[in-house]
Amino acid sequence: MKKPKHAEKSLILFLFLLLSTGHVIPCSMFKITLYGKTMVGNNEDSWRLTSRIWFEKGKEGKYGAVYVGYSDLFPQGGMNEAGLAFDGFAVYPKQLNEVSPKRKIDNPTNFIKEIMQNCKSVDEVRDIANKYDRRNFNSAMFLFVEKFGKYLVVESDTLIFGNDEKYVLSNFCPSITNDLTKVNIDRYQRGRTFLENKEDTSLNFCKSVMDTMHECRARLGDGTLYTSIYDLNEGLVYLYFYHDYENVVKFNLQQELKKGDHIYTMPNLFPKNKEYATLYEYETPITSKIILLSLFAFGFLFSFSILFFLSGYFIKLFKNKNTLLNKTDLITRLILLTVNIFLTAYIFVLVRNPNIVYGEAPFKITLEMSFLNFAAYIPIIVLVLFIPLALCNVLIFKDHLFSKFSRWIFTLNTIGCLAILLLFGYWHLYSVL
Repeated sequence: MKKPKHAEKSLILFLFLLLSTGHVIPCSMFKITLYGKTMVGNNEDSWRLTSRIWFEKGKEGKYGAVYVGYSDLFPQGGMNEAGLAFDGFAVYPKQLNEVSPKRKIDNPTNFIKEIMQNCKSVDEVRDIANKYDRRNFNSAMFLFVEKFGKYLVVESDTLIFGNDEKYVLSNFCPSITNDLTKVNIDRYQRGRTFLENKEDTSLNFCKSVMDTMHECRARLGDGTLYTSIYDLNEGLVYLYFYHDYENVVKFNLQQELKKGDHIYTMPNLFPKNKEYATLYEYETPITSKIILLSLFAFGFLFSFSILFFLSGYFIKLFKNKNTLLNKTDLITRLILLTVNIFLTAYIFVLVRNPNIVYGEAPFKITLEMSFLNFAAYIPIIVLVLFIPLALCNVLIFKDHLFSKFSRWIFTLNTIGCLAILLLFGYWHLYSVL
């Protein structure tokens, strides 16, 4: 299997992160402490194809650690030699509390590693976290768990300590959640229900919790990319890949650190997974540089054409003040403008929310995003409008309705519309078909 090089994928991901604020990549985590033993489990639900697990030795008296994440090597989760584990969660931004001036976090990776290299308890994590202005993490949250069972939720403006025997967390901020039973996240509620009357610290039990909370969607078989289970007292990591809980790779942190700094590519550690192979071959704006750049090019074409044909109509109207313009001219422009407005809006939605190409149509997003719920029906609307658009394209050449340049701009729009409709079909975005 060959995909774009890491540099190209980093560019693609950067462009999406630059434009994207409206989607949340889901994950879930739990901890259980029983008879002096603490186990932590995490599901990473993602569509990224460059998953990694890597080990970094401690230097100058600092703790070594294992991290999980992707080829950009930003730690999404991990555990250090002192038995401190963490994972990060994407959350919807909230209204922030006022904070006193503090140090800015210029490098999120360094912020995480400063904690993992220097802390053995969540009290020490608090001390470091309080030194920083974390407001640029308003779309993120972290859960740290120490081997004695105490845990700390680090939000952008709030720190929440806990010492419950069992604790489950997913993509919501506890500081603004009054009733956990009403959290509208299925995997979170499945985990809470499973743990209500059950407790154990065995690997099989922890695996069952993660299995209960994992995601596997019907269309692509996509969902939980990897699962990491940490034995904080023994320094062991159990890694599962792509919601397959039959195959596990076990790491002893101390033994791995003796090998020096090194990285493993997760898919290479496991037997071939058919569902992951399907995901790997699925072309999206994230995985295909050509598709991403094409979307930007089409967006520019459609936006330019809106201004071009709209201004052209008003220029004609101004020049023919006392004469009614050709109705066919007006209707043709109106159809093109309608299609282009819809397509420009949807490309904007797609770039900001690339995860919609993985879900079922029509996609539904709550949290006061009614426009996105309406946008889910744009592909079928444009599909219906394509027939009159194509007929208009034939008509303008037959009747020489526009200038030669305008006719070819119109034709480019028709071709672009057809290309986008084919992509919509490939991504199963036609909500009522």
